[in-house]
Amino acid sequence: MAASIPSGTVSVRMYRGILGDCFLLRHEEQGEEVKYILIDCGVLQGVSNARERMRDIVSDIRQTTGGTLDLLVVTHEHHDHLSGFQYEAERFKTFTVREFWLAWTEDPNDATAIELRRHFDKSRDTVAALASHPVMQALGKDDGRIRSVLGLSAFLGLDNGNRPTGASTLKMLKELATPARTRYLQPGQVVRPTRIAGLKTYVMGPPRDTASLRRDAPRKGAAKEVYLSRQEDANALDLRLAQLNDTPICAEDLPFAAPHRRPLNNVAALNPKQYTLTQKLYYDPKAASRKIDDEWYSSAETLALKMDSDTNNTSLVLAFELPDGQVLLFPGDAQVGNWLSWSAQTYPTTPDPTPGPAVTADDILARVSLYKVGHHCSHNATLRELGLEKMTSPRLVAMIPVVTEVAVKNQWNMPYPDLYQALKQKTCERVIIGDSVFEQERKIFEQNARALQPPITVDYHPKGLWVEVRISFGQGGT
Repeated sequence: MAASIPSGTVSVRMYRGILGDCFLLRHEEQGEEVKYILIDCGVLQGVSNARERMRDIVSDIRQTTGGTLDLLVVTHEHHDHLSGFQYEAERFKTFTVREFWLAWTEDPNDATAIELRRHFDKSRDTVAALASHPVMQALGKDDGRIRSVLGLSAFLGLDNGNRPTGASTLKMLKELATPARTRYLQPGQVVRPTRIAGLKTYVMGPPRDTASLRRDAPRKGAAKEVYLSRQEDANALDLRLAQLNDTPICAEDLPFAAPHRRPLNNVAALNPKQYTLTQKLYYDPKAASRKIDDEWYSSAETLALKMDSDTNNTSLVLAFELPDGQVLLFPGDAQVGNWLSWSAQTYPTTPDPTPGPAVTADDILARVSLYKVGHHCSHNATLRELGLEKMTSPRLVAMIPVVTEVAVKNQWNMPYPDLYQALKQKTCERVIIGDSVFEQERKIFEQNARALQPPITVDYHPKGLWVEVRISFGQGGT
């Protein structure tokens, strides 16, 4: 005789108006204590009243959970996923964190992770130093490339010393977690929160394959392989920073051999009649368009873009399976290489003590009832044929944490129009967005969710602080 499937609900609360990720899951299974999962807690720098908004959010989390988190998940080290823990650190120190999950890329004892962090830290420090420099701030008024660097640096988050704050925030959270309950998850694992045994969780990413981590953008008709930020870009920009700061530069760090170097001060002291042909051409107003003095702006933008996408691609990707087989997909901000890697393994990759065969990524995607849309619905954080098109459940709901006004101000195409339209089509308009007119959104959602069984409903905080999707499961099925 087949066993009865437990019935209950999972409520997914998305905090609104932050252009950041902060999701509180409430798991209610018949006959069991209510359990809480917090996935990320961040707001993007530059959002109006960001700290006040985060104070209200953490107050709501505290009131809802009673100060106990059965599971805390941090997907990756970006300010818009972590800053709430930093801003409200003293409040979070009063929470009880039963278990803490991170990606393998944060494991201090993993050799590959150590090398990745060494490489990333060098480039992140360079971008942070550039973004905080007064010269860059002035240039940003007139040059789009510099504005791009300044905008992307908001995802890094800077402390008073103009250094990224992600590592220190993670250290604080690890200290909060119950001893021996911090776990660094590997792709292909099937794990269960210690206090929520009925919630099977497939760990889909980030990949161990560094080539997949380097792949962040699609090319027409295929996946375009790009590379981690080149170390020479960071080194070149460090030299430019030294110039801006009037810092002495070691001779071995200069890009040209001694016979080909001319100190600018020496050249400036020359009479134009003493110029070589090269110098004459360089100072000729008619040849100004040939100068490359400002090409480092492009290098700065390229480095900032790569650091942003590389960090996104290390996102911890979790697919929570409810007892009746429905799946809640939380991909962080995973980009192309991360998504493509999901089909490289089965789940689990090794024999699992729980009865049942291993499943594929296609099987998991086909059962997704709720999709937390990656990277605020940007163009390269949701695959098409190998991603959204495989989410074939008629129950699909999408949640997009975005503030369109902030995205437009920074010239970020979020939500990306083609993807946004595809999501609305796949979900029968059941798309929840972080800055919507929620009465209009509620009406559309309810009209298109009436026939769903078991039910999926939506609710809103009276002042718009959050929106919550409530998914029922079980209902006595087998």
